[in-house]
Amino acid sequence: MRVSSFDSFEVLMASFEEIQTENDASVYDIAGYDCSEAKEVLKRRSFLQSLLASTMAAPAVANAYEKSYPVNLDFVNDDSTINLESIREKRIAVQKSQVKSSKEEIIKHPFSFQNTKDILGSLVWSGALWFLLGSRSNPIVKPVANILYDENTNKGSWLKDRNDGLFSDFPLAFSILMTIIFLMLGIITDRLLLFSTAGDSNIVLQLAGVSLIGGASLELGRIASNEKMQTREDSERDETLANEFEEFATKKLVVGQGGSIHRNEVTKLFRRYFAKYRVENDEFPLSDIEIERLFRAWNRKNGNNEDVSSAGFLKNVKVNEQAQIKL
Repeated sequence: MRVSSFDSFEVLMASFEEIQTENDASVYDIAGYDCSEAKEVLKRRSFLQSLLASTMAAPAVANAYEKSYPVNLDFVNDDSTINLESIREKRIAVQKSQVKSSKEEIIKHPFSFQNTKDILGSLVWSGALWFLLGSRSNPIVKPVANILYDENTNKGSWLKDRNDGLFSDFPLAFSILMTIIFLMLGIITDRLLLFSTAGDSNIVLQLAGVSLIGGASLELGRIASNEKMQTREDSERDETLANEFEEFATKKLVVGQGGSIHRNEVTKLFRRYFAKYRVENDEFPLSDIEIERLFRAWNRKNGNNEDVSSAGFLKNVKVNEQAQIKL
């Protein structure tokens, strides 16, 4: 019996049972085999027939899926004049029209906020500009303060330190003025970027957030590296320490006659020379790092080409053994 490859699985199984019945009936009619050998032949035939049946069923499963492309590519109302190029041109024209309308809206109403993202973007830009320009040490403070205050008066006495390149806290009224100025700068920056990005507030807000993070990191770096302006008290203290180290080095150190000295030895000698620094105290606070910084600055000032090594030694500088030790 021949079974078509397109028959169902039930038809195949029925055919297999019919063939099995015929084989069972004629098993003893196999010429040249006894009963046991005929059974073995029947088992082999059954295995081959089942293998053939499973092989014939596989194409039927694969053919269950439609091979033709199901998408209908016909144009609406059979309008074949429309092609992909014309669709692309229409989309570009719509985008250009949206960009133009957005720019016109910003020009007509520059300080109107369409959504919360515009407000948030302006605030974030204000904070970013504040940190990027140096916060309270920004370059806008001094010119604006000189217009509004007189440094010779009691009200504008804080401005004298600013004009001398030093840091000083400004009054509350001036702080409010700086807040208003930077809010306006943030709004202007936000409006300009919205105009350049065709009103895409998402991009502008993301850029503002990145700028704020960068500005805050830069401000922390200025604080950590002591690049912020000093107060008058800190400036006078640094000047006093530099003069004291100059006095100490003149009497206790010799430059240009060979030898070497370790920074820890310089620290011990300096503390021994000035009794007020021998032990740490609140009245005259001074750390070992500050003494090492004074030592490096003095070395550069005296034109020594050598620098303190990573191990802490400085060549071409040694202790003046002839000097009288000041107790």
